[in-house]
Amino acid sequence: MPQTILKFGLESTNEKLTPRTGIAILGEYLKGMNLENLCNTNIPLAKHPNGYSPFEFIYPLILMLHSGGRVLDDIKEIRLDTALSTLLKIKNIPTASAFTKYFHKHGLKGETGIRSINKHYLKQFLKSLKNKDLILDIDATFIEAHKNTAKWSYKDAPGYMPMVGHINKGWVIDADFRDGNIAPADANLEFIKQCQQQLPCGVKFDRFRADSASYQASIFNYCDKEEILFTVTAKKCKTMFDSIYAIKDSEWKQLTKREKVAEFIYTMKDTDNAFRIIVIKKDITPTLPTLEEYISDEVMAEYEDEIYYCIATNDNDLAPEEIIKLHRQRGETSENKIKELKNGFNMSYLPTSDFKANSFFFAIGTLAYNLFLLFKEILDSSFQKHTVKTIRYKLYNIAGKVVSHARKITLKVNEQFQELLQNIRYRAYEESVQ
Repeated sequence: MPQTILKFGLESTNEKLTPRTGIAILGEYLKGMNLENLCNTNIPLAKHPNGYSPFEFIYPLILMLHSGGRVLDDIKEIRLDTALSTLLKIKNIPTASAFTKYFHKHGLKGETGIRSINKHYLKQFLKSLKNKDLILDIDATFIEAHKNTAKWSYKDAPGYMPMVGHINKGWVIDADFRDGNIAPADANLEFIKQCQQQLPCGVKFDRFRADSASYQASIFNYCDKEEILFTVTAKKCKTMFDSIYAIKDSEWKQLTKREKVAEFIYTMKDTDNAFRIIVIKKDITPTLPTLEEYISDEVMAEYEDEIYYCIATNDNDLAPEEIIKLHRQRGETSENKIKELKNGFNMSYLPTSDFKANSFFFAIGTLAYNLFLLFKEILDSSFQKHTVKTIRYKLYNIAGKVVSHARKITLKVNEQFQELLQNIRYRAYEESVQ
């Protein structure tokens, strides 16, 4: 008889068990958030009366992305979870090939529909900001994809280069799915205006932050005209270096142990107004004077570029230290949130070779991510700052058993999780009736 290491038996059961109890709670929340009606209203319906509705595609896909599905074929894990389907009253879930056909068929219209759904939920999210300054962060991110239609990027690999706009707490206000050969600096002003259109009537951005790809006169002029305060990483050119070198030693102030700060007024050829340049001088190992004659101009330029970091701003009220602190926060609000979108919700994977189909899929990913931010608002405070990976471990992957008796469905979980899950359900209901 075959032997095992530990002495316990292994048997099968026909009971309805699920490793996704927390996903069931999320699914209940999404239904209370009117997701079904929003999907079926904003995304084209099937022409055949027996065809899948948009909600029957979008809903299980969002559940899959929250569960940690890595590829489209992972939808079968949701399809095979009969306990989850029983709890959420899901009758039919399309196959992976059906999803692919759906993305191809409704590419651009589907993406537009998802944008409208995100805009609807944005109104609710803005309430959580409690009158704080509304800050827009934009950043391009590269998704490597070896598809036959993918374009080569400056990163020396084929793929796509979506532009993503975030506001406070990391909400994706909009995303512009782009080919990999599109430069990160291309059409940034148009994208800012696109993000503005997602805001409710009468609401505008108070601040704008971005990296050096948005160091453009047209953006600065637009911000001045719309009374938006900007902080943008500045591109360093010869004239800027001349201004930096003109700063006197007495004008440098200690920022941190290894950084000093100073500022000057600067302008570009096509800007309507001058603006401040905040300069951070980093204390790095100096170049030995005797070696300078042997170092190429390119290497010296890289060395000087590494020493100085510049921020352009039209905010004339905040001190340089406050501007730097504010600008560096975009690392958490934008860059880390893009990592969460790409790694946590696996938007680094794209299912097809069709650009419009991939754009639709990426839009669904942003919706899944935004709904995650809304869902966290009703969780205990100890969950508020967790990434989706941690939420999966602590909440989504709780095991449960579904029992059906006398037309009543009961979800049974370990006693230690009952209060946690029930409190989330109570809050979800209160949210749904508001």
